[in-house]
Amino acid sequence: MLRKHCNRWLLIVVCVLLLSACIPYSLSPPVELHINPGDEMLQAQVAMDTEGVSHIVGVVDDHIVYYRTRYGEPKATLTFTMSGSGTDWKQYGPSIAVTDSRTAYLVWIEQRGGPEKFACYRNLTYLPPIGGWKKYCNPLDGNNQTTGNVRVVARGDKAYAVYDRMDLGRGRISELWYKELSSPDLTTGRVWGYSDYGLTGWIYSLDLGIDSQGFLHVGFHDNIPDLTPPPDYTERVSLHSTAQRIDGDMLQHWFIAAGAVLDESIPVSLSFYNDSSDVERVALANGEGTPDDLIYVDSCVAVGCTNKDSHQVDLPSSWDTYSVISDIEILGIGQILHLSFIGLDNTTIKRQVYYMDDAFSSNPPINISQTEDTDKFTLEMTSVAGRDPDWPLIFPATAWVETDFASKTNYFVFDGLFTKTHVFDKYCDPVFSTADISSNGVYFSGVWVACYSTWFSTQAWTNQ
Repeated sequence: MLRKHCNRWLLIVVCVLLLSACIPYSLSPPVELHINPGDEMLQAQVAMDTEGVSHIVGVVDDHIVYYRTRYGEPKATLTFTMSGSGTDWKQYGPSIAVTDSRTAYLVWIEQRGGPEKFACYRNLTYLPPIGGWKKYCNPLDGNNQTTGNVRVVARGDKAYAVYDRMDLGRGRISELWYKELSSPDLTTGRVWGYSDYGLTGWIYSLDLGIDSQGFLHVGFHDNIPDLTPPPDYTERVSLHSTAQRIDGDMLQHWFIAAGAVLDESIPVSLSFYNDSSDVERVALANGEGTPDDLIYVDSCVAVGCTNKDSHQVDLPSSWDTYSVISDIEILGIGQILHLSFIGLDNTTIKRQVYYMDDAFSSNPPINISQTEDTDKFTLEMTSVAGRDPDWPLIFPATAWVETDFASKTNYFVFDGLFTKTHVFDKYCDPVFSTADISSNGVYFSGVWVACYSTWFSTQAWTNQ
């Protein structure tokens, strides 16, 4: 009897310790973000710095805005300017990343009175310089036009932007470029040059990541025109990196797959993990339709892209007769590659959010959604460190949006282990609802666009 009581007490202690290490199951009350009273911020993206401060970029009245906060109250705001005004003068498509030095890097697209699009960036140091931050576009690519692929990523004290250059004659991509924004000389090079082969491209989706050695990796799903009549396009999924380069241009390329079975409606997702020998690998998840949708995870050694592997995710047999997948996210933590996806098989009414604690496992995915009669979208993942230093766990936080398109829209976060948190809900049109989450160590926050406004929430610990 004593042994049974001891075992039960030990189990309780272990569970309490694990729960105390978990990401917070209570988030701060959502705060509506405004640069000025009554305005509406859309297209919000968030990046968390090392001190738990959230750096947010969004769009208000066709202008890029920057908002810095800890619990929702503004600590710093900035509205970017343009040289003209009117419906054809606008800034949109923002992306943000923050380095360990707490410098925020913003990129966006700008139109200046016509249909032409230009890629812009700005870096905002945590303490503004004398005279304040500059409020206008710093061109990523001079006067060259972009089709609209403009993204930024940071890790440690490295920050890179990726952007495309338009072929003016055909309105498609001639080259995909990168710029190392954190380097003093702004090292610049091509990710891939379609024009070198007399081709143009069109990118359906792309994702960026920086490995532990500071090299940039870019994965994307694109199409190129066939060179033989009749005119047609070939779809491809590929990985590229600065781990091998000359004169700035990337030389590490892996064209993983090509053909009509690739599903351009499923966005690619890129992450890193270590193999059993602690060698870092880069992985790219993508979808195929045959006609039922499948998930593939392709990976290779991050530096050199050797030991290539292509893995079809093992889904339950119920997915064999009918399946539709609309979103995929992968997240590497140590030697585990976590996987979340939104999908529908022949046993469910609506698409559900599924989670696998190991993308390479044969264990079936678990349904982490709230109800089966709502649609799900806007899937995001980020890693969050446990609060307790005696239990140094790292959790794969997953966020998504659920709606029935009739009443309220719900916003959720799941920690990958114990707890699903209902962040908040709103009664409004969910068409423009989006979400973005970010973390840095134990700090975690998110922005949710609902009812044509941006709402912010961050972790709330019982000891604060």
